[in-house]
Amino acid sequence: MSKTHEQFKCELELKNPLVILIGKYTKATDYVKVKCSRCNNIWEAKAYSLLQGRACPKCRVIRGIENNKGKTHKKTHDEFQKELKQINNGVTLLSEYKSHHDFVLCKCNRCENEWEVKAYSLLQGHGCPKCAKSGTSFMEQFLYLSLARIIGNDEVLSRDRKTIGMELDIYIPKYNFALEPGNWNLHKNNIERDRIKREKCSDKNIDLITIYDMFPKNSLKPFDKNCYIFTDDLNKMDHVYLKQLVKELCNKYSILNNLSEEDYITIENEAYENSKSMTHDIFCKRMSEVHPNIQVIDKYVNSNKRIKVKCNICGFEWSGVPFNMLAGDGCRKCGTKKAHEKFLKEKDCLINELKNINPDIEIIGEYTGRHSKIKTRCKICGFEWDPVVSSLLRGSSHKNSKSMHNSLKGLSSIVYF
Repeated sequence: MSKTHEQFKCELELKNPLVILIGKYTKATDYVKVKCSRCNNIWEAKAYSLLQGRACPKCRVIRGIENNKGKTHKKTHDEFQKELKQINNGVTLLSEYKSHHDFVLCKCNRCENEWEVKAYSLLQGHGCPKCAKSGTSFMEQFLYLSLARIIGNDEVLSRDRKTIGMELDIYIPKYNFALEPGNWNLHKNNIERDRIKREKCSDKNIDLITIYDMFPKNSLKPFDKNCYIFTDDLNKMDHVYLKQLVKELCNKYSILNNLSEEDYITIENEAYENSKSMTHDIFCKRMSEVHPNIQVIDKYVNSNKRIKVKCNICGFEWSGVPFNMLAGDGCRKCGTKKAHEKFLKEKDCLINELKNINPDIEIIGEYTGRHSKIKTRCKICGFEWDPVVSSLLRGSSHKNSKSMHNSLKGLSSIVYF
């Protein structure tokens, strides 16, 4: 006999109290409108699934915590901030922490640069992108500083990674265009990457303007639209082409350009300073701030040339990329050791959890992770199978376990394996 609306409502209140029925129940396989009492989200779900415990799609993280019986824990803002202070003390959090994969606004305590980054990246030790870079090209700095002075510092973004999921050198959201200036010799082997960037920008109605200097004469442009090429090195000339480019961009997007020659002199000086390469002493100083336990052995050349370093904790020596190390990459040997210690701790926790959650199950295989299969034996009937670890932690047993165990109850004695 099918349930009435009132019967379904009463059963839902008992089995899934966080879900409020607001639509009319017809039958188990029909969709019914419900509301989440936590976040007020309204959605439609099949009636029978709600009685099985199906929760709000927007609260899956919370639901996951409940299902895992406390094995996982969603950090609060204060907990994240406390952990960030221990791991990445050079960064100050400016916005509210929501989850590991949400963006947070933060500020560098060294240079006061503000940027947005995914929260988990900060806990991996990744720091300020401005401090990590040894310096961008003069061309990029000149264009960025010119547009920032014309449009406003807050309107021009540098090294934006959030908009398309890839880095944009210069991005102006107000006018829906971005600039990717670079040396052709460095970009010619990455044209496919530049093309993907242009496609991603196009999907969001953003004009991506690619600018190549040192481009070979009589060669075809890689892109027909929004692609500027120069045969000279724009970092070393009198910058007349860069000024013309700024003027052309302003005309293209109807932006009032009131820069004077005095403004351009100031911009040139600042661009030279910002694009200046890092010295060995500055690199060592920044390394001591990011990695106080790593010693620099070789002479620093530039941000991309590998340099020999040594871990003072375990003595391991390796050649790392300076840019990556300043961005948070540390000793691989210490990292592997920490991961192994965490793994062993997780294995011990699994054994203890199974004693409480699934006491009739015995682990006989090697543990490789909560989402991997493991060789298991039933203590009641001796049946062996390979379930996923997480299913055991939810109380699951082997196939036909109930019927097999019930048949054993009729025997005079039960054999335990």
